[in-house]
This record gives sequence, C-alpha cells and structure tokens, in this order.
Amino acid sequence: MKSQKEEFDLSFGNSVAVRQAFSETITANVAFTPDDMLKMNYPVHNGDPELVYLTKKIIWRQMGNTYKHVFITNGATGADVIALRAYRQKGIKCCRIRPAPYYTRFPGMIEAAGMFQWQEHFDEVNRGLKNVSVLLLDLPANPTGTWKSEINFHSGPIILDAVYSNNVYCGKGLRIDHPHDILTGSFSKLLGINGIRLGWIATNDDLMADRIAKLITAEYCGLSVPSMNLLKCYLKDFDWEKFEGLSNKYLDANRTEVSKLEKYFGNEPVPKVGMFYYAPTDKLCCKLLDRAGIIYTKGSLMGTSDDFGRLNIGQDITLTTNAVKAVLKIDKI
Repeated sequence: MKSQKEEFDLSFGNSVAVRQAFSETITANVAFTPDDMLKMNYPVHNGDPELVYLTKKIIWRQMGNTYKHVFITNGATGADVIALRAYRQKGIKCCRIRPAPYYTRFPGMIEAAGMFQWQEHFDEVNRGLKNVSVLLLDLPANPTGTWKSEINFHSGPIILDAVYSNNVYCGKGLRIDHPHDILTGSFSKLLGINGIRLGWIATNDDLMADRIAKLITAEYCGLSVPSMNLLKCYLKDFDWEKFEGLSNKYLDANRTEVSKLEKYFGNEPVPKVGMFYYAPTDKLCCKLLDRAGIIYTKGSLMGTSDDFGRLNIGQDITLTTNAVKAVLKIDKI
C-alpha cells in the first residue's frame, strides 16, 4: 500500500506560532462550572463592559491610540463589514481597497456590506468617484507586509484594518499615525486564538458610533459569553511583555526558516512584519512546492495571478521548519 504524502498547510492565516506564545504566557485555569452555565444570559449587545475597558487599554498598548467608542465584534471581519454597512447607510456605495494583491476576503466583505469595489478604470468614467467612496486599508498589508498605502488621492472616510498593527507582528513600540475614521482589530489574531472569533471597532465619531451600535445589535444580538469570559479571565493579569517577546521570537524563527526558500521565489525577501510571504512562483517553484506537499494560497485569490503565491509564516514552528526541510530535500533529489 502506497503511503500518503505528508502535507504542510501554509495557506490559511492560522496564527499558531502566536498561539503557542499565548499558551506559554497564560496563568489562569479556566473552567465553566454548572453555576457559570446558569448565568449564561444574553450579553450586552455591544460587548461586555469589562471587556470593552480591557480593549481600550490593549489598543493603547499595541497602537498608541485612544478612542471614545469601542465595540466588541465577531472578529475583525465582522468589524470591517459592520463599519462598511454603517457608511452604506450614509449613502456611500463604493469601497476602495489596495491594488492587487489584496486580502482574499475583502471583495466578499464589500459585497456583503451592499457596496461595490472601486476599480482603477472607474476613475476614467467618473473622476469624482474617489470622493464618494470609503477606503478599507489594512496596515501592514496582507499579503505583502508593506506599510505604504498604495492609494492615490482619497478624500473620503477611512477604515483602518489594524489586525497586524501591533507589537506582536511588527515588533515593540509601534504607533499608528495614518489618518482614519474607524479602526478595526482582532483578538483572534493578536492572541493567536483564532477560534475565539472576537474583534473590535473603535472610533471617535459620535454619529458613526450610533450607527455601529444599532447595526451590531441587529447583526449579533450579543456575542458569545464563553468567548468573552475566557478573554476577561486570561487577560486579567496577563504578562504582555513576555507574550510579545515570545511572539516576536517565534515569528522571527519562522521568517528565518522561510527565508531559506527565497531563491525559489525570485529572491523576494521575506517581510519583517506581518504574517505572510508573498512572492513570484514560476512553474519550477510550483512543481517543487507541490512535490514537497506545501499547501499555499495562489495569487489568483488575491487579485493577481497564479504566477504569485502566499505562504503563512505564522504557522506552527515545527510544521514550518519541516515544510522548509521538505522543499530543500526535494530540490536536492
């Protein structure tokens, strides 16, 4: 019987290396008792007040910003879509994102918000379109890791997707100074516990905050009480210095490993920030990855072509090391 080829999934954005750092940092032992179950009432629709308070402190630590209004959401995806819907209610029908390559989910999120995606050639038909659109900007960019906005003149509102704008993925001392009207973030990515599905929206705009509060109530009617209680328990006396240090260490270790493959990817350097490696993939590279059992995200899913690909450098440390070894071994054969 022929043995099944081992596969190494470096495609989807599971931030396992960060999760490993989180698991080594937490000290709380969380368990739900029967009495806890009896208290599982519907939560406050816009987020547990204690968790909202913690989130404001976390935003300040990670990004150096303070906000008047903070809402807990169903991950950063839910935060972005809710924010887009709030602007759709104001009459804005168009959303701008980076030129390709862009985050694979952005087009579907724009459609879910009832908007259409702005394209470069639209400006030739309607030069005023940039002024009646909302910009959904991720910093640093997924998948390239760039800090440049890559957006021509834009005078409309800006939603800043700051999933990777923190000390975990960008190193210590990060401060966000890019102009924005709404900021969105993710506990799932920040802490590596992707399955907890919690994020946030932050803004200083009172009118937008009112719209967002109503949309969140209509969409969620409250989020998972167990997920919010887990976060409150884990983060009560959390050692951020240790966690951020371990996260940087593990992500950098993965970056070092993946950098051994740069010669197969057009010598494109692995970015020092973010969680992905996006680079050219010619036919020989694709064949090598396939033979080594590497699963990756193809460029066509990010608006370019399959002449490019994306590797997740936030995966499990051992898996990443073994994946790199498998490619190098196949190349020698």
